[in-house]
Amino acid sequence: MRLPLILALVGWSTATAQSVANPNRIRPLIARMESGTGGQVLACDVTPIKPALNFSFRYQAGYSVTVPMKQYFGSGHSWTTLIQITPKAEGKRPVYLVSQASLPNIPKTNVESRSGGAYLLGEGAYDVRWMLVDNSNRVCRKSWRVEVRRARSESKVRVSMPADTVWEIGLRGSRQLPTATDDAAPMRLTIFLHTAPMFARRTRMRGNDQITLLSTVSALLERLPAKYVRLVLFNLDKQKELYRKDDFQLRDMYQVYESMSNIELGLVDYQVLQNRMGHVDLLSDLVNRELAEAQQSDLVLFLGPTTRFLDRMPNELVEKPAGLGPHFYYFQLVPGPFQQDAMLTDSIKSTLSRVGGKTLVIHNPGEFAKAIERRGPRGRVPAPRRFSPSGQS
Repeated sequence: MRLPLILALVGWSTATAQSVANPNRIRPLIARMESGTGGQVLACDVTPIKPALNFSFRYQAGYSVTVPMKQYFGSGHSWTTLIQITPKAEGKRPVYLVSQASLPNIPKTNVESRSGGAYLLGEGAYDVRWMLVDNSNRVCRKSWRVEVRRARSESKVRVSMPADTVWEIGLRGSRQLPTATDDAAPMRLTIFLHTAPMFARRTRMRGNDQITLLSTVSALLERLPAKYVRLVLFNLDKQKELYRKDDFQLRDMYQVYESMSNIELGLVDYQVLQNRMGHVDLLSDLVNRELAEAQQSDLVLFLGPTTRFLDRMPNELVEKPAGLGPHFYYFQLVPGPFQQDAMLTDSIKSTLSRVGGKTLVIHNPGEFAKAIERRGPRGRVPAPRRFSPSGQS
């Protein structure tokens, strides 16, 4: 029973969500937290997670919690989690985050459940109080302090969140659009999102992978002066498009999340196994279809982790634009421990080279911010390019 239980708990923990609560509606729960007493003790271990700038240019903090499941047996068990986060700045009131979840049927076991939560913070100092209450009225408590400060590498990043502010993590898009810093003309933008694990050797999309990819998309829509956006999700292992939406808006982000959640990388279709170069065909189809659009985008951006495929794109598979064409970029996301992977020319990078595209390797949010700025001087869309016979601009 050990493995099924672990899988059940993993599925449960990734499904829970914390949301900001109106204090007037949770008065009994707040009173329980503030009293510091009452109820039997629930054994658990809570570890705060230090804030870090994420790819939506907001500081993400949180916690991980481990609960010995020998404290439970059978069905009908549930947890309610309350977090009180109070900015230390004068005049700021506490913000409350609440989540509720039902546990799966639990046999006799010594397995520990590992889950956690996350929230967004502006720059500043905060006091955090955390409480978990189960259906048997048992309680686990923890308190800590958080300080959000910019690292040296983040000094020039325009943070997309006010100081001394607490937000929940959601899929509704931006709450506060950054103020424009230049008079750049609006552009037409196409984003090809390589929907895959951040580490090429993994066969499962993890929660952190999804958050990173969703953050990069939301940041691009917030920071680039786009009047029209086409978003396409694709996966090379599956050799298919997962999602396509013209005139994409931040409010459509939940559709993107669902498309990521439904991908099953561990299952491979027999036809995919037969077509060993299907990933190359997919990439050429994406580019050729984009170039065949009646009204082309000004900027075509491939975005995502390094692929494990290193096949070169044959010249004859990618059409060359006639005359003027869009600018192509590949924002290649490479986690710090795997920087050596960026030295390899993967199939996406090879495809972009056939249309004169540029590859920018990105290891952290600071480099991502710089990459966005490199789309043109002072945020302007570069002038259309005329392609030479060699395909280089």
